[in-house]
Amino acid sequence: MNHPTTRSRTGSRLLGNSVLVFATTMLMAGSGAVFWVVAARLAPAEDVGLAGSLVAAGDALALFAQLGLNIAIVRTLPASTRRAADVVTAALVVASAGAAFALGYALLLPVVSPRLGEVLSSPVPVLVFAVLVALTALNVLTDSVFLALDRVWAYLRLNGVLLGALKIGLPFLLAGAGAFGLYGSVGLAVGACAVASIVVILRGLPGPRRPTPSPELLANRGFAAAGYVTYVLTVLPLLVFPLIVVNALGSARAGTWFIGFQVAALLNAVVLAVANLTYAEVERARTDRHAVVRRSGLLLLAGSLVGCVAMVVLAPWLLAIFGDHYASTGTATLRVLALACVGAAFNYWGMMRLRLAGHLAAMIGTQVVSTVVMLVLAAALAGHGTAWVAAAWGIGHAVGGALGWLLTATVVPFDDDAPVPVQEMEPA
Repeated sequence: MNHPTTRSRTGSRLLGNSVLVFATTMLMAGSGAVFWVVAARLAPAEDVGLAGSLVAAGDALALFAQLGLNIAIVRTLPASTRRAADVVTAALVVASAGAAFALGYALLLPVVSPRLGEVLSSPVPVLVFAVLVALTALNVLTDSVFLALDRVWAYLRLNGVLLGALKIGLPFLLAGAGAFGLYGSVGLAVGACAVASIVVILRGLPGPRRPTPSPELLANRGFAAAGYVTYVLTVLPLLVFPLIVVNALGSARAGTWFIGFQVAALLNAVVLAVANLTYAEVERARTDRHAVVRRSGLLLLAGSLVGCVAMVVLAPWLLAIFGDHYASTGTATLRVLALACVGAAFNYWGMMRLRLAGHLAAMIGTQVVSTVVMLVLAAALAGHGTAWVAAAWGIGHAVGGALGWLLTATVVPFDDDAPVPVQEMEPA
């Protein structure tokens, strides 16, 4: 049983790190909002819609490319005997997967979305797209590494300050390059941040840099695989929804959807970052994990509700920053997306509980149900407008959260004490 002082220290660290993660997320989201304000003012709505669809696709592919390593490394890195080697191994695997997925996506685009396929219609843009997706995947991985190592200040300096400054400056340089130029602005900024993050992480880790994974990382391959499946299912709607909107409503309405989703991402990013931070905190804790999970639930609930109310009230003014077109056509969509972020907070909390339980079938099954609900509702309701697509996103998240909580409260509970690390176990 934990001493009260230890619990207090853990709670204080969680709250303090949550504040730093909140600040980082707001800087990232704020710079992203400024970027799209500039883009909306410099480019027509069709270019914004196409570029936004490429950004959403690149982000989703970067998440697919994690192969569960971003989740597994949070669990294993604190106790790893080869920290630097684990980071190098994961970075090489993730970047390679990102490039491969990007090439596959570019080849499929002419079939699934011919209008978007015109943006990647020659070898050079396809190659650039693959490199930028690989770097985006690397940056996603480094976010998890920073949290696993409890280096939140470095995370703030690189992702909050450096990435934000580059995002704001680059669109002016590539303003005349059309939809792909807008996407390139985002990709170059994220890529520079990824390279800087790897340098900073490896400079502070002892040990060899060869890609030879530790026994701790290898022992969690099954967990990584299950985590990857659930991760893919979670981000699949981010890849599919823009295509559904483009095909059902046209590229101009896709621009409205993307701008609204980018604004709602301010809130969703904070919620997801706090959920990831809390998961890293629980994996570092050896005992009293239920208390940390309860605190995280309260943090997620309070943050998502406050943010939701603020965004519902301010929706018309937030969209007016991007232009009258977005305010007049996207206010209802943004309000529904804000409500959906509360459901997303519930789902992230449920997923964290399932990871702690370590029941692989429950992890995958819960997310299958959530994603299927999202995609079926979005496809069925897209013709009625983007607000209905936003509702499908929220409903699917709420279903996933309810199922995750129900399973971990009944048939697959998680222990209050952490499992014994590999190096502490008796040899077979």
